[in-house]
Amino acid sequence: MYKQLFGWLVALMLYLSCSGNPPVIVVACEEDPKVGRGNCMIKWETTPVIEGKVKIYASTDPADIPEKNPVLTADISEQRVTIVISDPTQRYYYKMVFDNRYRMVTASRNSVIPNIQNFRDIGGYTATKGKQVRWGMLYRSAQIEGFSGSTLKELKNIGIKTVIDLRTAEETAKTPPLEEQGFNVVRIPIETIETDNIVQKLRDGQIKNDSVSQLIRYANREIVTSCLADYRKMFDVLEEKDNYPVLISCATGINRTAIATAVILSALGVNEETVMSDYLRSNDFFDIPHVSGYGYQLPVRAQEAITTLFSAREEFLNVAMRQMEKNYGSVPTYLKKGIGLTDEDKRKLCGILLH
Repeated sequence: MYKQLFGWLVALMLYLSCSGNPPVIVVACEEDPKVGRGNCMIKWETTPVIEGKVKIYASTDPADIPEKNPVLTADISEQRVTIVISDPTQRYYYKMVFDNRYRMVTASRNSVIPNIQNFRDIGGYTATKGKQVRWGMLYRSAQIEGFSGSTLKELKNIGIKTVIDLRTAEETAKTPPLEEQGFNVVRIPIETIETDNIVQKLRDGQIKNDSVSQLIRYANREIVTSCLADYRKMFDVLEEKDNYPVLISCATGINRTAIATAVILSALGVNEETVMSDYLRSNDFFDIPHVSGYGYQLPVRAQEAITTLFSAREEFLNVAMRQMEKNYGSVPTYLKKGIGLTDEDKRKLCGILLH
């Protein structure tokens, strides 16, 4: 994962306390499995080079990180630190103060939660007018496969209030009801290819790799064309501040959740390159063998096809984005005329999710 870490970096504009042109500081923060659950490795680069110290403060509340006692101080030239926390069940956010002047907030994007794959925060991205998506407000994931004490504890610690579930009734019948665990569940069923059925046909040799790619591209075009009312309902939920923090999920978190996330980030003014980068991270956080149950005894073509089914590929999201443009001329017009997202809707959404 860490070989790709700097390929994931997003330039974050700083809160400035001085005049003149600020440096550009690029940061990546991910959980470090080498030192245990919940501990983070933070890397940074500055352009131009800044001398001095970086002080790092921690809090479980991203909106309130007091600059009192830093959890760590390092030379800016070190460009990386590992933070070991005392309570791995808590999610921490970090304020970094460079040379006592330049401030920014970061957090690990991924969070390993038992029984939930592909779980991550979509905060921290640069959005419209140089603002940033707030950390700890909006999450995306695959389905919650079962409940354990550790699963519920970590979801509660993060503060999840609302789950927007994009699975169909047939899919939700296979997993425990989320409502019974105290979550506000908003069900917005979106029809797409049924993965269990596809996997079985792949095992039987009825579907080949190229056919899977065609199915996914077709399904993604259909989603953005036929689910306008569903996305309108999703935005209605997101425009209510009391619903946060919100988790958006489907079976894998790769297709339906990916398109929904792309639509939300686009509405916030996040550029398409960053939207694509967020989408591709599913390849790092989704365990294909765990869900597909296939073994190496299957023919190579079948293994390749199953991998395609559970992979995030640029072409799959691109066909959805290009379909929006084909139908409405541009993604912003799709949001406005297709989904019905007004300027006032955007203002409310940005007021909640951006800072």
